[in-house]
Amino acid sequence: MQALAVGVVESVQALSVWRQVAVVILFAAALATAVEIAARWWLSRRSPDDALSIVFEVLHVPLYLSVILAGAYTVVQLLQPPRLGFVLEAATLSVLVILWAWGIRRLGGEWLARLDKTNPVHDIAPVLKNLWTATIVAVAAGLLLSVWDIDLTPLLASAGLFGIIIGFAARDAIANFVGGIALFVDDTYKPGDFVVLESGDKGTVIDISLRSTTILTRDRVMVTVPNAVLNSTQVINESSPHRYKRMRVPVGVEYGTDPERVEEIFYEALEAESDIMSSPPTEVRFVEFGDSALQFELRGYIPHSTRESRARHAVNKRVHRRLREEGIEIPFPQRTLTYGDEAQTESTETFDVTPHDQK
Repeated sequence: MQALAVGVVESVQALSVWRQVAVVILFAAALATAVEIAARWWLSRRSPDDALSIVFEVLHVPLYLSVILAGAYTVVQLLQPPRLGFVLEAATLSVLVILWAWGIRRLGGEWLARLDKTNPVHDIAPVLKNLWTATIVAVAAGLLLSVWDIDLTPLLASAGLFGIIIGFAARDAIANFVGGIALFVDDTYKPGDFVVLESGDKGTVIDISLRSTTILTRDRVMVTVPNAVLNSTQVINESSPHRYKRMRVPVGVEYGTDPERVEEIFYEALEAESDIMSSPPTEVRFVEFGDSALQFELRGYIPHSTRESRARHAVNKRVHRRLREEGIEIPFPQRTLTYGDEAQTESTETFDVTPHDQK
């Protein structure tokens, strides 16, 4: 095969210049046609959503035209026209750069559009598309200047100084933009998720933009948090990996109470609440012997974090009513101090040390 190729090249070189030009043009046209036919055959046998199909769909046109441009460049090299040689070569290479820049930009746009369909992120995908376009344009502009032998040193110096000025002036905006990209890549949360921030704010994510994330709280208040802040603090996503979550309700009962009976009452209270899911199953745990009470914990799963306050309210009411019906007290913390006076008489005082916010 190598010997055949060498023989073909030597035979072409033995021809006159114009005949060599004719051979190059015919070969370029035949190869370009073969590329187009092969691409269409491939696309007809593959799914439109296949990754390779997207690549062939976008890049087969630049590849087809690149073969023709390569033929034109070779013709210019063979003819070497006086005065116009450099111009024609630079023009051919410029068209080639622009052609592939267009194809790569379009390919990136198709991938981002596909990603946005499978994982909607509202404003992030268009922002990434614009950033991708700006990068491709900058690279293509640098290559075009290089093709035309234009010195880039003064432009690079000016661009560096200008970049430093812009960086200082827009450092917060850049930090928020980078933070938004990081949140998107890490898939920390998405619109519709219920999140709890380190500041204590919690609510449903309703928008993820270039600069910030907007959360709608249970009080119907919109909280806007910069993406840079969210990227550097703890964010609890209570909607991932499952939308349901476990609710814990601590209850203390007086010493001397039968734990078995208390457990039955608590299970009845959990099973009677409509917001508590039957699967995963509910649990009642005897946690510890507290200072003033036997400490139990009721555990049940709710379909969504937004139902927690309502479910907790209903369970607490039902537990309180059932314990009263059974004659079981819920004690409050107490401390007893014993002291004597000079007459060696003793008296005792009992102080209620229930926290003020629990009275």
